[in-house]
Amino acid sequence: MIPHTPAVPEARISGDLNGTITAWNAGATEMFGFSAGEAIGRNYDLLTTTNGPILHREALEQLLAGKGSSEVRTRWRRNDGRVAEVSLTHSPRFDADGVLIGSSTIARDVTAVAQLQDEAGKERERLIEAQEMAHVGSAEYDFSSGRWWHSEEFGRLLDLTTGEKVSVSMLLEKIHPQDRDGVRTDWHSLDRAGSRHLDRELRLIQPTGDVRWILASVRVTGTGARTRVLITALDITARKLAEAVLTHQASHDALTGLPNRILINTILHDLLGRKASSVVVFFLDVDRFKTVNDAVGHAAGDAILTQLAARLRPAIRPGDTVGRFGGDEFIVICKNLHATEATAVAERLRAAVKEDFTLGGRRIFLNISIGIAPAGPGDTAETILDAADMAMYQAKNAGGDRIAVRDSRTQAAATARLNLESDLRLALDRNELRLHYQPVIDIKTGMPVGLEAFLRWEHPTLGLLQPASFISLAEDSGLIVPIGSWVLNQALQQTQHWRNTLPGAKDLTIFVNVSVRQLQDLRFVDTVRDALCTTGISPAAVTLEITESVLMDQRELPTAIVQGLHACGVGLAIDDFGTGYSSLSQLRWLSAHTLKIDRSFVSELGYKDPSSASIIQLILGMARVLNLSVIAEGVETPAQLNELRRLGVRHAQGYLWSTPLPAHEIPKQLQAHAPEPPPRNAQPRKLPRRSDR
Repeated sequence: MIPHTPAVPEARISGDLNGTITAWNAGATEMFGFSAGEAIGRNYDLLTTTNGPILHREALEQLLAGKGSSEVRTRWRRNDGRVAEVSLTHSPRFDADGVLIGSSTIARDVTAVAQLQDEAGKERERLIEAQEMAHVGSAEYDFSSGRWWHSEEFGRLLDLTTGEKVSVSMLLEKIHPQDRDGVRTDWHSLDRAGSRHLDRELRLIQPTGDVRWILASVRVTGTGARTRVLITALDITARKLAEAVLTHQASHDALTGLPNRILINTILHDLLGRKASSVVVFFLDVDRFKTVNDAVGHAAGDAILTQLAARLRPAIRPGDTVGRFGGDEFIVICKNLHATEATAVAERLRAAVKEDFTLGGRRIFLNISIGIAPAGPGDTAETILDAADMAMYQAKNAGGDRIAVRDSRTQAAATARLNLESDLRLALDRNELRLHYQPVIDIKTGMPVGLEAFLRWEHPTLGLLQPASFISLAEDSGLIVPIGSWVLNQALQQTQHWRNTLPGAKDLTIFVNVSVRQLQDLRFVDTVRDALCTTGISPAAVTLEITESVLMDQRELPTAIVQGLHACGVGLAIDDFGTGYSSLSQLRWLSAHTLKIDRSFVSELGYKDPSSASIIQLILGMARVLNLSVIAEGVETPAQLNELRRLGVRHAQGYLWSTPLPAHEIPKQLQAHAPEPPPRNAQPRKLPRRSDR
């Protein structure tokens, strides 16, 4: 490919015998930046970087000597101070009588050309140096005579002795057996098939048994009786060794030397692609290895993992693979292993770890959990690894130091859970979340005095979902924080609308459930404060519910958050009270306003066993001491209601009055009086149990 040469502009300049410029064209203005008025009448010193008049006289002397026009390369200045490489061609100027009166000069800017030439020269020098350092050998073969010629470097590469007769068969003997057939095919194509050039990487066997890699380039020149083969040979052994090292590093774990995740996936893809029989994957994880790291340090932990890797290798068959998946996780891949034999292999792996690990005189004992996944129809490397990983976590959840085998039902449930979590991440943006409300009833008057908000999810394919099917997903994924913020704002906004628009609803209160993840969020107080400000509802009308079991699990809730909620003026309620056995000190520290008696105690009221009534009496006594209000949850029958009246409970909620209703049905419910309970001998109506929290 011929490099593009930039167009060279021309400037035409005339001068007299003294070197004074007498003519100046537009090209000169463009090239040097001086106008004709600025240049004419000035000396060539205007342009030259050396003595202009002397150079001009030298050019004139050459012209006077009869040498005709001359061309020189020099450097001339531009008006902006930059210097240009120029090519000058001088021609004599004569008057009408043939007397020399000066010269005419054509100046060409060759700066770009000079740069290209300079770069080409440097490139040529680099190429020469590279050839000298590369030790490229060359050889020539004449097809008509069968004669060979080769350079000294070619002989060195092929370990030829001086004067040794060269032949095709002799050269083939020096080539690695695995490469010979390919070289024979290449040579045949040159001799008979008419190929003109070939390039091949091949291996040569040295007398010491070492292998040397050669890049051979073959070119055919001439035709007929003059056909010759030109061969160049370059030693690429160092490059091949470096490539092998890089390939190994890319596919093997730096700490243990075992195959890493990349190679594990490659091996599985290959086995499953070839439909290798009875492939089984084992996923190993060290139980509580973080504790070991914390106790002995990460460097010592790495040393233990190295020892562990060395123990796992002998526990498997020679053709099987053990690799490090990451951290303290290892993978074993077995082929031609029946599923019934997999447990025995897993037991051998566990046994290999049971013996103590010695580190600096210290004895450390480890256990491992193992998940087993035999490959099934349609499995890919990704799905079988996921299945083994899932089985391993099943073993861990059972207490660790166990073996678990892939369970298709468990895997299907996990897949469904993952899909549901993905959908939940989009539920807010898609406006799929809904709030239903259940009235809190004043037992004496039968009138609703408050509402509890319940979250629902209008799933596009699964229909209306209860919280039990997705709240744990929201908790685990952290989505509960934005979802909880939406619930709070929506519930407060809707309640304030009813307080402002419905007759008799101006004192209506709202109960909103709060997740422990929300209580741990340092921005939660700001979220509550913003919701109160945005909706304009009175803080006294808002109660946040915390489940008692959550309170027991989180004994050290951030004090700043609890204090911040009190500063906002909202109330706090302990939900499902009686199941977690909160202490009086906890209730006083939390400064809760309301206790909501768990439905499990309410459901037993009216039967001969008086224990539930006794527990409720204890709760009521505690509430009186702490000046707390009490709400009974889950009231479903008139008998339960009557018993609550007898015990002195003032407020309740449950299916006896209403299920949680969508917002558009609440106005009618709020304005209707609660129905009078039927006579004692009436048959109680059957109501569905709920599990919506």
